This record gives sequence, structure tokens and C-alpha cells, in this order.
Amino acid sequence: MNSRVLKRLEFIQRLVRQVCSMRVASVFRNVVYTLTMAIFLMPISTLVEAKPAFGTRTLVIYDQKLTELDNYSTFLNNLKQRSHELSYRAIGNDSTPISLFRGEDKLYDNLIVYPIRSRHFNKQLSVENLLSFFSKGGQVLTITSPEGLSDNVRLFLNQLGMFPSPRNYYLNDYYHGDENNTLHLTKGESLNEHVVPLGEYDLVYKGAAALLDNRQLIIPVLQAPKTSFSVDSKQSDEIWTAGSEGYLAAAFQSLRNTRLAWVGSEVFFSNEFSANNGRFVEQLTKWAFAEKAVIKSVGSSHQHIGGAGYLESPYKVKDSVVYDIGLSEWDGSSWSPFTADDIQFELKMIDPYYRITLLPSETSNEAQYYTTGNFSLPDHHGIFTFLVDYKRAGLSFITEKDVRAIRHLANDEYLRSWDITNSWVYLTSIYSVITVWVLFVGLYLSLRKPKTVETEKKNN
Repeated sequence: MNSRVLKRLEFIQRLVRQVCSMRVASVFRNVVYTLTMAIFLMPISTLVEAKPAFGTRTLVIYDQKLTELDNYSTFLNNLKQRSHELSYRAIGNDSTPISLFRGEDKLYDNLIVYPIRSRHFNKQLSVENLLSFFSKGGQVLTITSPEGLSDNVRLFLNQLGMFPSPRNYYLNDYYHGDENNTLHLTKGESLNEHVVPLGEYDLVYKGAAALLDNRQLIIPVLQAPKTSFSVDSKQSDEIWTAGSEGYLAAAFQSLRNTRLAWVGSEVFFSNEFSANNGRFVEQLTKWAFAEKAVIKSVGSSHQHIGGAGYLESPYKVKDSVVYDIGLSEWDGSSWSPFTADDIQFELKMIDPYYRITLLPSETSNEAQYYTTGNFSLPDHHGIFTFLVDYKRAGLSFITEKDVRAIRHLANDEYLRSWDITNSWVYLTSIYSVITVWVLFVGLYLSLRKPKTVETEKKNN
């Protein structure tokens, strides 16, 4: 139990003692005591029973006629070591529906779908249920193979922009493969450092390839060799992919940060090739199940330079303000500061008026804080959005926005005429004319010679 919990418990004990010492009726005192404990112990339970950043309830769906789980024990045990609670559902001759929800609540956090050949699977789990599970926050790992690609999984992947080759299409390569269509990728390279760390992997692959749509939410992970091609094993003139246009592994992240990973080879996860593929598989599944590359905002704020917030002093044009935001990253066990040098702040109405690169300011145990520094609001009133929209392929998307009004100046807030430099020439002219006129009148009156009148005496 951490220090926050202990301090809260001590505070509750003091409060309860004060309540019990009150000179009130015993019934009223019992009511106050009950309400006090209910209000203050609720946050305590939240602090003690904190959940991890990723869900651990994982459902594994497999075709018992096509997949022997014993051949994938290394992969499944690795998931258990990472605290996943595995449930299994075998697809056979029955057509009992597979329930992913209880009402509106998900029964599972993660879903692993092995290659399925049984036709009953299309009735047991529809495309709509898969899309609903994914759209409501369920993480999905789909594994297909030339022998097992059900229609519902294929259509589900097509909705996301992934197009695996049809059944019986194998990936061949005369330079990297053998007679069993097994490819030895001695220099397999990850295409995204956040999904799988960059570097060369000695991989073994036997399966199919996929075409990917040109969508920003799709993340290519492993590309097919330039000398490879996907061909129908029954009709060798039918080619699905040629060269590096095909992909062996791909990922997808929705705008709600729900993740999916696809691999076109079942044996890629097998015990037989775990020595070659184990590290790649572990990193890929960690990303798919939100165990890595997960970032969040711990809060954002903006205020005047003096510290006054918007509610205390609403913004007006040309005010000097500062914007701050804190970001954290899940490292597999706890939240830690997230560092980056490409985070930008936007002040926008329709289009951005400002786009400012955020700079690191403070660091705590769980978050890195960034700031814009002082900047002046534009000389334009209206409704503005204070926005941080951080979207990078492979990382969780961060969107922090706050809509505020920036008012124009009041009548008594405009600059007086003597504060406007352009008015100085006019003011100088006015006062010069007045000064010259006063001087002229003064000089005219003071320098005028008096008239002398000669008087004559008349003699009658």
C-alpha cells in the first residue's frame, strides 16, 4: 500500500473519531459514520485494486482439425508469463455461437484467431460480431494460412484494408525458400520501430502474403522479399502478390487506439521455429495486446502568464498565455515519462493560427511535462481550440483539446490616441496650430503700436 493510501486512511480515522465524539443522537451519528466510510473508502479501493494498462482476458479460437495447441506451447506459455488469462474455444462440427459479449460488456479483452477451415465458424462468429468487438476496444490477433482462411475473418480484415491471399495461395521464393515453400529470411527487417524494434531478424516463414490498402491507420510490419510471389498451388498462373508489394505481417490501430495484428503463417508461432521467430513474435503480440507503445495524457492546462486561469480572467486578443501538457508511457509494469521532440500544439479556429513545437519543462515519476512557453494570442476574436493532436504510427493516439472564446477589446481597453504612434503626426499638427495661433494672437496684441491722438484747443 503506497503513501497516498496510508495518508488517506489516517485522515479517515481522524474524521471518524471526530464524528463519533459529536454530541448528537446515536441514530444520526451512525448515519454520518456510514456515509463517511462509504465516501472515503471508495477511492481507497480504487487505489489498492488498480488495473494494468492492458486487459488480460484472452480468448484463443482454433480449429481442432487444423491446429494442435501443443505445437504452440512456447507462444502460449509466454502469454501466460505476461499475466494473460487464456480461455480456449475449439471449432469443430457443432455450430454453437461464440459469445464475446454479455449484454454490452465484453467478456474478453483480447482475441486470438488461429487459421479456421471449418464452415461452422462463419455461423459461430459473424463479421459483425468481430467488428463490434474490435470497435468496442477489443484487441485482436489474427493468424491465417493457405489452408485456413474463413470467410468471416477474411471479410473482417478486408474492412480494415488488409487483403490476404485466398486459400491454397502460397508464398514462394526461389532464392530464399525450399521445396516446401518455407522461406528463410536471414535479414528480415521490421518496418516500424514501435511495433517491433528495428534490426535484422533471422526468421522462418511458411504461409501466405497480403495486399495492404493505402490507409494511414495500417502499419506494415514485415514485407515480403523482392524475389517472392504468391501463387495458387492448383493453378500456377494465378498470382496474388509479386515482390515487395506483398506483406507477411501487418498491424492496424483505430482512432480509438484499438489494435489488430495479422500474420499469414501459422507455423510462424510454432515451437519448431520459436528460436528464430520468438523475439519477433513476442514484440508483435506485446504491441497487439497494448503491452507496449501505449501513451496517455495525464492532463493539459493553459493560463495567463501570471497564473490566472480562463475562468478567473477570460482571454482577450493579444493576451500572453502558456500551454502545458503531461504525457506518460506504459513500460509493461508501470507508467513512466514519455519523451519526444516532435509534439506540437495548435491554436486553431478553422485552420491553425499557431503551430508551436512543445519543449520539455518538468519530469515526474510517471510523466514528462511539455510547454509552449509564453505566446500571444492572435489579434482576432472568436472561438478557438487549444489542441494537441499527436498521432504517430505504432504509438497510441493522443488528442487533447479545449475550446475557448477569445473576446475582443472592450471600449475602455483600446489604446488612447497618444499611445498610437501613427497618431503622433496628427496630434503634433493639431497642437502646433493651436500653439502658433496663441503665439500669433499674443504677439499681435503685445507688439501693436498705440495710436497717439493730437488734441487742439479751439478758440472761439
